[in-house]
Amino acid sequence: MMSISSDTASAFSKMLTARRWKDALRGLSLSVAICATGSALVGCWSVPNVLTTPDNPVAVAKYFPSALLAEPIELREGYTHTTQPFPIKSQTERWDVALGFVRMDQALSMQQKRDGAADTCWTDSAIDPTRLRTCTNANPGFNLKWDLLRADGTIAGTYTHDSLIDRGGGTYAGNAITRTLSGFSNQAPGQYRLRITVLRDARELNFLKPHVVVEIPFFRRK
Repeated sequence: MMSISSDTASAFSKMLTARRWKDALRGLSLSVAICATGSALVGCWSVPNVLTTPDNPVAVAKYFPSALLAEPIELREGYTHTTQPFPIKSQTERWDVALGFVRMDQALSMQQKRDGAADTCWTDSAIDPTRLRTCTNANPGFNLKWDLLRADGTIAGTYTHDSLIDRGGGTYAGNAITRTLSGFSNQAPGQYRLRITVLRDARELNFLKPHVVVEIPFFRRK
């Protein structure tokens, strides 16, 4: 039987390892290419597809990846916006509606943010316990009403949220902030829209590119 030196065996092992890595990377590249072309093959991960308006310059899938829909609005009194239709597939689905903001404070140092220049100072209500006491920006508070509209235009539900009175949840990410307005559930399957009406002027917040956000259903009741 032919004997193989330890140096030769080591070199052969390294060659096999390198080949395995090349094969693995080649397979990964192929998978990415297949997914990018829209193939439905098993193994492709899904890229978020967030509904928005055709002329929206904000990459909503980047800033609001957990949303089904994110459309830009203005926070000026009397402004009304009706979203495009979105589907409710089951009466057991539960939904959240939120106000989303694109962060503009990434270039600030941590010390500047601690000193009160963070965007959370603009978006968090004055009654929010997480609000920094050092905030130098006066949040006017957003006050909105939204209607859930059926396909025929009738109202399935009406909700209001005044951030100077109502405490709400939300999310904080490096590039976006959401503030939950309210949720809804127990709606019959079908196509629906949201109609947002701004009840109090809060134009100071428009620089943060506010969006109405409908989150993907997060819980299904049994």
